[in-house]
This record gives sequence, C-alpha cells and structure tokens, in this order.
Amino acid sequence: MTTNTTNIEENFQSQKKCTRKCNRLWSRLFWLYGLQLHDVEENHLPKWKKSAIILLPRLLAALLILRFTILIIRLPMYDVFVIIFPLIFFNSTSIFTAVFLQRRENEFSTLYKILLELALKSTDNIKRIERHIYTVLSILAIFNVALFILVITYIPLSDSMLSFNRLIYSQFNVNLLKVYIFFESTFYTVFSQFFLDVTVLYFSCMCKLLLLDFEKLNNDMERAFVSTSALTNAKLNAFRRDYRYLSHLAEKISCNFSPLLLFWLVGLIVIFCIRVRSIKNIPEINIALYFGLDAARLVYLVTVIFKNSSQLLSQIGKMKEIISEIIVSGEDEAIARQKCIFLSCLLFRQTLNADNAGISVSGLFQLSTVSFLNMASTVLTYVVLVYQS
Repeated sequence: MTTNTTNIEENFQSQKKCTRKCNRLWSRLFWLYGLQLHDVEENHLPKWKKSAIILLPRLLAALLILRFTILIIRLPMYDVFVIIFPLIFFNSTSIFTAVFLQRRENEFSTLYKILLELALKSTDNIKRIERHIYTVLSILAIFNVALFILVITYIPLSDSMLSFNRLIYSQFNVNLLKVYIFFESTFYTVFSQFFLDVTVLYFSCMCKLLLLDFEKLNNDMERAFVSTSALTNAKLNAFRRDYRYLSHLAEKISCNFSPLLLFWLVGLIVIFCIRVRSIKNIPEINIALYFGLDAARLVYLVTVIFKNSSQLLSQIGKMKEIISEIIVSGEDEAIARQKCIFLSCLLFRQTLNADNAGISVSGLFQLSTVSFLNMASTVLTYVVLVYQS
C-alpha cells in the first residue's frame, strides 16, 4: 500500500513538473511577441505593454511589406520577385497569425491544457513530449541561425542585392546600407520567420498530445480485448465515449487552426517552388546556397505540420482493425452475453466509420499520409519539369 501511494505521488509530481515546464516554455516563446497563451506569473504583462509589444512589430512588418511592394513595382524582374515575395509572405503571415492568436488566446490555452492533462496520465509520455518539442525547436533554430548568418555575411556583398536596395535608399552609402540590411534581417528572422516556426511547433505539439491520447486508448483496448471473456458492455461503452471525446478534441484543433493551416500550406508550397526554380536560374553561389537552405527549411516545416496528424489517423485505423478482429473472432459464439458484446462492437465500429476524425484544413482535406504524398508528388513533378526545361 505504501509503495502504491509513493508511486502515485511520484507520478503526480512528474506530471506537475512537466506541465509547469511546458507552460513556462510556451509562455517565454510567445512572450517575445506579446502573446500570453500560457499565462505564467513571472511573465505576466500589463495590458498597455502587451498591446505595444504586439502592435509595434506588426507596424514595422507592415512598413516592410510596403517597402518590398514598391521594390517589386519599380523593378518588375523575376530575380527581384524571387527574393522579395517570400519576405512579403512571411511578414504578412506574422501579422495575420499574431492577430489570430491574440483573439483566440483563451481557446488555445484551454485546449492545450486539456490535451496536456490527458497525455500526462501516462508517465511514459512525459519524455516523449519533451523530446518532440526540443528536437523540433532545435532544428528550426539551427535553420534560422544558418539563414541569418548567410544573409548578414554573404548576401550584402552581392552587387545585385545592394543595387536594387539603393533604388529606394539612394542616400545611403554602401556601409550604412549594410547596417540597415543587418537590422532588417534581424527583425525579419525573429519576428516573422521564427514566429511562424514557433506557431507551427505549437500546432504540432497539440497534435502530438492528441496522438499520445489515441495511442493510450488503443493500448487499453488491446489489453481489454486479449480475452473476449473479460469484455463487458460497460468497457466497450467507455472506450466508445473516450473515442468520441478525442474525436471532438481533434475537431477543436481543426477549427482553431484551419484558417492558419490553409494559409501556411499554400504559402510554404508556393515559396518552395519559387526557391527550387531560383536555384537553377541564379548564378551567384551564395544566393543559391541561401535559397537551397531555405527550401530545406520549408520542407521540414511542412513535414512537421503533417507528421503527427498523419500518425493520428493511423491510430484510428488501428482501432478499427482491433474492433474488426473481435467481431470476426466471436462469430461462432452463441452465448447471449457474447452476442450483446459483439453488438456493442458493431456499434463501436459504426461510430468509427461514421466519424471523420482527424485534423482538417478548413474542411478541404485532412492532414494524412495520403494528402502529404499527393502534395509531394505534385511538387516533385514541378521540380522535374523545371530542371528538364
């Protein structure tokens, strides 16, 4: 009895520690952008300061969008468009995403809290959650640092880069222009590029938590279904209720993120195609290296968006297989109790087939392995055509 009490206390403390650590991490990441999706006392901001932190970067991003638009109008060349359009997209995305998250702060924080509490009921999930967050965050940080170094080290030395910038800032000398490019690149990397990365990671983390909940439900079902004699209608009804609740949470994630997901995916794919085409046409090796690294980052972002959502659908498919095996194995049973159980299994399978559980993108399609492969095949076809032409 004492041992069980000790284990329960240890598990509770581990869950509490992990919850506090995750909340502190998201609070600090979003604090930089004036958002308080996970309010921690040490990072609490007064309302006026919060508004200033949100509005000032968005105002600067709007001014940069205006500047880049003027550049494209004054220099209607493909080389200029290739460099400028992704900057316009990511700055626009940062504005849209920040406003969207601010308006739904309570919804996002409440949903994340529910998913985290469910996932942490299993102590094995604590390390998996932390490993996922820190691995993805580290890779994205490496991409951003590498791209930033390329920008401030190599690209300002490019004659083409300096020439079309001087069209707008003709009063700048070359050295002063390089200083301006440094500060502009710093702002863009931190408040536009990395902000998108953090938000994508936040979405991926929610999908990971829901995936762990589905895995736990599948494991509980497998243990309960080892022997049909141990099955009861109460267990099957409990499993069905759990599935419906998790399916409801998946729908909530879709509703909260759908406008952002559609905007992200369309933009990332379009920019990736532009980057790939640019690598072929731009002779300067330093800019080609920047485009290649940026294209790799875009591929990784799309993979992060799809990965956990696709695995979630796989868990739902596995659940259907478990129910089907129970129904088939009990076809010859004649006991009335078993018949009731198999009728419950049929009802459960009907629920699984009727529900379209998963992460939907504005109701257009689900984030699944099939949709990812279809998208990848389309992009690869485009790449092959570009390099064969």
